[in-house]
Amino acid sequence: MSIFEELSRRNVFRVAVAYTIGAWFIAQIADLVLNNIGAPDWVMKSLFLLLVIGFAAALIISWAYEITSEGIKRERDVIRDNSITHLTARKLDYITVAAALGVAGMFGWQQMAGDRPATASVPMTTIAESKPAARLGARSIAVLPFANRSNRDEDLFFTDGIHDDLLTQLAKIHDLKVISRTSVMQYRDTNMRIPEIAAELGVATVLAGGVQRAGQRIRINAQLIDVATDQHLWAETFDREMTIDNLFDIQTEITRKIVAAVRGQLTTEEQQAISGAPTQSLEAYDAFLRARNLLTGSGYSMEKYKAAQPYAEKAVAIDPKFALAHLLLADIHGNAVWIGYDVSPQRQQAAASAMNKAEGVLGDQSPELLAAQSEYLYRFEQDYPASLIKLQIAQAAMPGNVSIFEKLGFTQRRLGLWEESVESMLQAAELDPANASALSSATETLALMQQWSRLKNLLSRSLERFSDDTDIATIAALLPLWSQGDVGAARARFDNVRPDSGAIYVISAMELPWYEHDFDGVISSFDHLLNKEMMSLPAWVGYRQLSLALAYRRLGETDRADQLLEEVVHELATIDRSLTPTNLASMLDTLALALALQGEKTRAIEIAEEATRVHSLESDKFEGQWPLKVLCQVLALSGERDRALEMMAQLIDQPNGFVRWVMYLDPRWDFFRDDERFNELIRPHNLEQSVHAQEGAAQ
Repeated sequence: MSIFEELSRRNVFRVAVAYTIGAWFIAQIADLVLNNIGAPDWVMKSLFLLLVIGFAAALIISWAYEITSEGIKRERDVIRDNSITHLTARKLDYITVAAALGVAGMFGWQQMAGDRPATASVPMTTIAESKPAARLGARSIAVLPFANRSNRDEDLFFTDGIHDDLLTQLAKIHDLKVISRTSVMQYRDTNMRIPEIAAELGVATVLAGGVQRAGQRIRINAQLIDVATDQHLWAETFDREMTIDNLFDIQTEITRKIVAAVRGQLTTEEQQAISGAPTQSLEAYDAFLRARNLLTGSGYSMEKYKAAQPYAEKAVAIDPKFALAHLLLADIHGNAVWIGYDVSPQRQQAAASAMNKAEGVLGDQSPELLAAQSEYLYRFEQDYPASLIKLQIAQAAMPGNVSIFEKLGFTQRRLGLWEESVESMLQAAELDPANASALSSATETLALMQQWSRLKNLLSRSLERFSDDTDIATIAALLPLWSQGDVGAARARFDNVRPDSGAIYVISAMELPWYEHDFDGVISSFDHLLNKEMMSLPAWVGYRQLSLALAYRRLGETDRADQLLEEVVHELATIDRSLTPTNLASMLDTLALALALQGEKTRAIEIAEEATRVHSLESDKFEGQWPLKVLCQVLALSGERDRALEMMAQLIDQPNGFVRWVMYLDPRWDFFRDDERFNELIRPHNLEQSVHAQEGAAQ
């Protein structure tokens, strides 16, 4: 008898088939359970090794032993005529068929329901891959924060980095609404059900998943859920060697599957836009993720830019061709100058150099490069028209990028495109519904436009969603003052606002006591709100002493006020003219007002006029009003009343111009109230109605 016939007689082949099918079934069940409980990667590896060893053992046993009517015996001890291998074969056939049916049932369940991701060796295909969802609003997705399956805190930044990169890829897909990172991060470790999350974010599909990093292996599982049916459109687990190419291949594959499920296949342009790894160094990518993770934290402060810079520099040192890291570094340099903690010329040179290196890798039409060039033009050159053009091209290539919509809003505001600015900010808020920043910017812009009715409507909706947001609550608190002159209502609301160090809150806290004629309150506000680091920034240099001098004058302490004014003039005796226009104009304005209060009229007017040239209304419709308003006050203080009134008439009721109720209530303009032309010009249109309403409320 041949070896093949003997293997067949001893049922070795049947045992091999039955064992293989059974082992596959066990592996699927184990993968399902281990994914659920977040078991470390070695558990699945150990099970796989045991199954392989078991396969070899099963073959050896089936060859060397035989089942008989008297139990299991060594094959050589069994008399051939008494052998019942033919009966054992039949039982094995039954077992194999039953196991195959179980496998088929499980595979079908995975296909139809997709409750859990399949293993990488047998990927689950998507039901909707060839038939895009056709429901209204189906082209919208929220990618929930990926679970950190490694259970190591130090791996969380890496997990978040994979999540961020996937969002960046999806933002390049047209006709797909992608909820921004800020809005989805609040659902990390949430107990909310998927339909509840989707309802809050206004999406039809949700992607959930996890990342596990173990040694030189990376496992990423993802599942796309149709909210309306609570069914999985697609799910898969990727278990690969930890390489850069594998990481980004996985992200590209996930993006392709998502787009196939909710919209249809990727276009050639979209496929090119999301393909390729940005670096070939895992170490550089790790440093880049750490830098980016620091910058995506809440708040706009110099601390996070300072903390992120060493990591970005490490990334480009390891891989000089890492274009995205160069662009991140350029952004850090730009904010160093814009915030004012380092305004040296070397910062601009470093930013330009970083972008040039990125352009050499990406090409001049890369949307990421265009967005960075727009920031450079905005922060260093203040060339807002050119910045807007770059942004519009980048936005067309990355239609789901919420950051670009926000930057569009800010740039349009600088150009005096006020309505367009509000629209861009509201579009950003739609893509980032859980982030108060975009709505806060929209409410601030409507306040600057003096659109009180529209502002009230937007605030009512915004406060429902973000009742604890300081900026929105501050604007809502001051609305009664701006629109009706109701200082009491403004104070009552403002006292309930949660304090923070943001500019809107800080400036409002320092300004409100003026309208209450609480000059001691003005003085104390500076002690509580301005720290040493803030006062060192160019925009604040001398401002504290100037404000305190005005308050002490109203309290009759003229000697103390004069001493403070002298400190301002001394501190600003030499001003660095290489500062950005915003910072330079702020310092010039502070000096001009101090000189005007000292009676140095000619010099005060000259410096105030210089500020209007440095930061002109023609170049900046947003902040260019401030130097003009200061010049108007300097002229009035210096006795040039006709010229001051002429300028005031042009600035009142204009976006970011003079507000009638503010001028009417502000004691810093009391010196001008002996001129009826001034009183008539600033008279609020609703003065009588507002006074009667406040008197009625008081009774």
